[in-house]
Amino acid sequence: MEEQECTVELTTQAVMAACSPDYTQVKQAERIIHKLEVKPGFHPILAEMSLGANVPDDAKRMAAICLKNGVTKFWRSMSPNALCKEDKERIKEIILGAHNVEKKEVFDQLLEVVGKVSRYDFPRNWPNFIPSLLQVIGNSPSEDQKIRALTMIYKVVKMLSTKRLSADKKGFRETTEAIFPIIGQLWENYLRLFNSQPTLAYLQPSCICLKIIRSMLTYGFEDMSVQLPKSCLEAVLNMCVSQLEHRLTISDQAVCQLYDKYLLVIIKVMINVQEKFPEFYGQYILVTLDFAYKVGFQYAELLEMRLVARALHLLSGIMLCETYDVFKLNNRGKNVSSISIKFTEDRNSFFTAERLKDMCVKCISKYLKMSEFELRNWQESPEEFAFEETRHVSLFNIKAASEHFLLNMTATFQEIVCPYIVELIKECAQHDRSNMETVLMIDSIYSVTVTCSYDLFDHIDIDGWFATLVQELAQETPYCSILRRRILEVIGRWVTIKLSQDKHTAVYEVCLQYMSGSQDLVVRLTAASALKAAVSDFAFYPPSYSPYLEVTMQQLYTLLREVEECESRVKILEVVNSIIDGCGKQIVDFVDPLIGWLPGLWGVATDHAMLQSQLLTTARKLSRCLGSMSVKLYGFTDPVLKYVLTQDPEMILLEDGITLWLQLLENAPCGTPSFVQMFEWLYPLLQLGSDSLKTSLLIIECTILLDPPAIISRYGAGIVSACVTLYPEVVGEAKVLINNILLAIIKTVPRDQWPDLTPLLHVLLKNLDEFSDYSKVLTTNINVLCYLILLDLTYFNNLIASFNNKNLLKNILEIWTSKAEHFYQMEQHKLSLIALLTLSTFNPEIVSHHFVSIMNLIERAVRKCTDVDDKGNRFDCILRKHSSPGDDFITGGETEDYKRRGILEAADLIAKIDTITFLRAKFAELQRAVGPELFTKLSSGVDREVTDKLSSYLA
Repeated sequence: MEEQECTVELTTQAVMAACSPDYTQVKQAERIIHKLEVKPGFHPILAEMSLGANVPDDAKRMAAICLKNGVTKFWRSMSPNALCKEDKERIKEIILGAHNVEKKEVFDQLLEVVGKVSRYDFPRNWPNFIPSLLQVIGNSPSEDQKIRALTMIYKVVKMLSTKRLSADKKGFRETTEAIFPIIGQLWENYLRLFNSQPTLAYLQPSCICLKIIRSMLTYGFEDMSVQLPKSCLEAVLNMCVSQLEHRLTISDQAVCQLYDKYLLVIIKVMINVQEKFPEFYGQYILVTLDFAYKVGFQYAELLEMRLVARALHLLSGIMLCETYDVFKLNNRGKNVSSISIKFTEDRNSFFTAERLKDMCVKCISKYLKMSEFELRNWQESPEEFAFEETRHVSLFNIKAASEHFLLNMTATFQEIVCPYIVELIKECAQHDRSNMETVLMIDSIYSVTVTCSYDLFDHIDIDGWFATLVQELAQETPYCSILRRRILEVIGRWVTIKLSQDKHTAVYEVCLQYMSGSQDLVVRLTAASALKAAVSDFAFYPPSYSPYLEVTMQQLYTLLREVEECESRVKILEVVNSIIDGCGKQIVDFVDPLIGWLPGLWGVATDHAMLQSQLLTTARKLSRCLGSMSVKLYGFTDPVLKYVLTQDPEMILLEDGITLWLQLLENAPCGTPSFVQMFEWLYPLLQLGSDSLKTSLLIIECTILLDPPAIISRYGAGIVSACVTLYPEVVGEAKVLINNILLAIIKTVPRDQWPDLTPLLHVLLKNLDEFSDYSKVLTTNINVLCYLILLDLTYFNNLIASFNNKNLLKNILEIWTSKAEHFYQMEQHKLSLIALLTLSTFNPEIVSHHFVSIMNLIERAVRKCTDVDDKGNRFDCILRKHSSPGDDFITGGETEDYKRRGILEAADLIAKIDTITFLRAKFAELQRAVGPELFTKLSSGVDREVTDKLSSYLA
């Protein structure tokens, strides 16, 4: 296909075709656009099309989208196929006229183009951008054009304010200094016009100007005390209350909606400046608090709730600010200035006891009160409602804002607010539970004790109140489910905070009672959450829960069967997991029904990764509790692990899957064909590295220990090959794990069944520096060499000879003897001693080169692994440790893998050889091999204290 030149006609045809409903034409147009986008002149043509008078609206919008994408990809000078300087200048010249575009969809796309271009080029390479738009605002007869021009300025200012490099910050401050007075004057003019004639034509530009002012006040000034920003901020603050009162007089719905947005921008100005310049803003906190109080409480019913929520956040921010709280400054050991004292007095003069109580009542009675929508949602979607309150994260959610406000208010004014909340709780006892409004009010009051539980700690007698709550739970009224849900939430909160230990059994009984099938589903799910909190408490005593285990599991199984939403099943499984963690092996007799349910739950969790992850976690915790009885889980885990390790396309569950696999191996009483088959899935995981590598290496070691002949005969060569590839690429602990795999192979099968270990041993010995970079790597490397010497000395000598380096053995011995202080277990000292003496008697020549260091190592090793009994006889600590067949070291441990390791260690050479006897025999052999004269000469170079100790050991 011939290269096509970029022409206006071809570009227009391609853009028009991209708007076609015909899929074939669209795909062809995409291919053409993809080829044209790298050619000079293409993007200026798109810009002209976006603003063209005779171009259809859908084509304008498509051209603007293509232009936006092109600017994103090619505007940077370092980008591949970057736009040439001429195209950039032409595009900037064209999009400067975007204020003429009347179609909103097209203008919005061009606005994004303006923002992206300005981020790279303004102000240095596009200095006329804002002056040109200000000229349009001053001269254009069209109010719509002025609004669009202001919107373009706001887009650029907002974009530039997010840049954080020092040069960019300085550039934004210079831009602010240049245009801030003009924008401030425009805002005042439009606001004056709006106050005299309240229409959208004046309110909309005034709102945009205020948004620009907000960005500039927040990020455009280093010092707010200078006249320019200070006077503008004071103008905003002085007008805020009058603007709010003006808003209440307007009846036009469209104007009211935009006016609420305008007031919201005022609140954002206050929040941003107060957070960034708290000390400067302290002089304005009274007017700010007055305005926020009017919005949040006095006129709240007439305003949008998102506006009210932000007003509550503003009040919370002032309460939390250290600069306005002398008490907090004293507690943190900071200097208290006279300014902070004045600010604290101003704040406290506003938050009087009467006003605090009024705000508390309004929050409880209006904002925390369950709405009709929530009640309807309870009836229609109980599972969704049960967990909905945990999702209040939006800044504009009124319930979340009021909870945050109450939490800060009780913390800051604890002495006033907390006793008042306690009074409200006491008054609830006299309220009529048959009235819906009263019940909702009680529900709101009780919810405060959940939100502010830590601040109410010293004010509520929870033990006494608990008895009242239990009685209240038992009351049968038309709206009892509402109160039961909230009371159970209160109990679940306070059981982990203050409730006495002797009351915990009553909590278990209450939760189990209201988890029964006769209760409302929301109540049952809340009871389950409360039970989870109780069993997760740090003071939880498992034996006290034993009588309730059977009924608990039955209730949870019933809930799992009845709920339909995957999220509900996740929450219930979290409760199950908490009980498994808390009760441990006590739960073994009651988990068979759950194990039977796991495959069915996995079947319905196909598209719900969170539920699948929770099921894998549950299976892992069950395996840990069941121990060797984990074989019960194999019917579920075998197909699930196959899916997770071989079929999961996104590998979301990989970490959970391999962790479960490792847990099953550790608890497996014996090898199975499925474990052998699973090993084939492991090689791809080793290539992933990262977090899964450590667990994968542990799986290899555990599988070898579980079934050595089957694994090594079938996969030995593959294991060695994979380790050879990994060893140079990993560091630290991963190297230790690879060495442990090598030791497992060497120790678990006879010498004639070893795979070819030479490639891995070559990698291990090539870089001798590895011996000293990390102490655990050092000790495991030396352990490998020791076992090679003890199990097949000829193999070891052949390995050294294969390097064609005469000094290799000397270098190894030098590192070995000089780094012996890194050994931290007496078994390692003894192993090193036995191997070194064996090597020395076989090759006496090496003794003359390292005699002193070898003697020092031997003396240290004997001292570490032997001791003296009451009769003065020296004995081998390791032999005594392994002397009893029923020793806990061999048969103890929580997992089958631990037992296998104990048995393997008990059968090890170091558990059978007596150190002193071996030392005497080898020393005599060494003296004969070296000769008495040379031995005496070499001994003269050893420290006298070391020779005396060795003589005492040999006596």
